[in-house]
Amino acid sequence: MGFKKYILASFLLLAIVAGYVYSLEIGNYNLIILELGLNITLPIYIWIVVPAFALFIASVIHMMFYGAKGYFGRKTLENDIAKLSVVLKDRLLNNTSNVIIKTKELKEVASVLNQLEINVNDNKLNTTSSKIAKASEDISKINSGEYVNIKDLKLSDSNPLTQTNILNRVNNDDNYAIEVLKSASSYNPATVEIAFANIVENKSFDTVKKIATNMTLTKEMVKLLLAKDSKASKEFSLTNTEILVYIQDCKLTNDELIVIAGNYKRNMSPEQLIKLFEDISANDEALTASYLYVLFEYEMKDQIREILVNSQKDEFIIFKALLDLKDAGKHYNYDSLAV
Repeated sequence: MGFKKYILASFLLLAIVAGYVYSLEIGNYNLIILELGLNITLPIYIWIVVPAFALFIASVIHMMFYGAKGYFGRKTLENDIAKLSVVLKDRLLNNTSNVIIKTKELKEVASVLNQLEINVNDNKLNTTSSKIAKASEDISKINSGEYVNIKDLKLSDSNPLTQTNILNRVNNDDNYAIEVLKSASSYNPATVEIAFANIVENKSFDTVKKIATNMTLTKEMVKLLLAKDSKASKEFSLTNTEILVYIQDCKLTNDELIVIAGNYKRNMSPEQLIKLFEDISANDEALTASYLYVLFEYEMKDQIREILVNSQKDEFIIFKALLDLKDAGKHYNYDSLAV
């Protein structure tokens, strides 16, 4: 029975009872309570109707209280169910949700969701929630290498999706890669390295050189820069002094320098290449092996012999063996012996 119908039926019942008792004409009743000083005389129909009316009022208050309690409970449940969508969206985005859920059972569900790692496949999720559908669509695009404007997702800078999205933009937009390198301290080191690799591959050496001048380069970045320089025109190529600075700053190994020497041999004059590696060896004796490699490439036996004669017995074994083979008229190179 509806609340309004209950009130109407109750009033009707009270009226019928009151009318019936009144029709009996059974007179009045005198209520005396000496302890309370009460002395009340009323018609009997009133004495019957008043308690019934009081019970009616009490029942109405009871129904209103539990009706309101049930209403607010349902609203809380509805709100908490809606909040679960927010929790799910946050987990899709690798965020820990701070949404407050009041319903005990749903609070437990939210706690479990916050501990799960949820991955989206190549297609957006099939859901009636527009927010979850949009988030899953953006995530799919990011995971597939596409750059997405994620301002509405409100992701932190440290969120993996943010970092992946930035990498996508770096890989798809050379001009943005340049902007990343100009503000390298504001980006993840891995992102900076990828941005540098992209401009080395796609931009002119003049552009790369200008950008590198204002950066602190990692070893891998220096190797990429020098590989690019080995193919550059003389007009824009690095000087030996500049190359030396890059090598000293990143502490390249002999093996890495030998690869670099092989690249430079294609378009650098023998005199310049020999002088470069002579200076490298002079600045750091531990890199003498790379200098010997260059000397062997140009058959500079006198300089080779001078270095090897003055070396320790257990130093430069491969180069000593290579020199002995050449003296014996056998033609081997460093790469064949090093393997």
